[in-house]
Amino acid sequence: MRNLILIGAIALGGCASTQTVLSKEPTEVYHSENSQNEVVFCLANKNNVPVLDKDDGSKVVLIKNGYGGVSLAFTIWPEGEGSRIEYRRQFGTIGTAWRQCIGLEES
Repeated sequence: MRNLILIGAIALGGCASTQTVLSKEPTEVYHSENSQNEVVFCLANKNNVPVLDKDDGSKVVLIKNGYGGVSLAFTIWPEGEGSRIEYRRQFGTIGTAWRQCIGLEES
């Protein structure tokens, strides 16, 4: 039982909060021909997650792991007729379906 508690504490210790991830410098910045709304809808739809509309005009999509920690964070800004996507990777890989949403891979 003690080992289970220790493993759980280690796993939860690796979880990142939303604010921790969003305050980091972006891992990558992408520019897409797709509009902000198209990118956001695709990311939210493929990952079955809600979207946060921020007061500054950006939209945030968070991809969380099984423990509730943020693994990937996307901040999407309108840019001309397309969008700018700030991608922050906290840890792990959770597929690459998101790359289709920003136009890096054909769907």
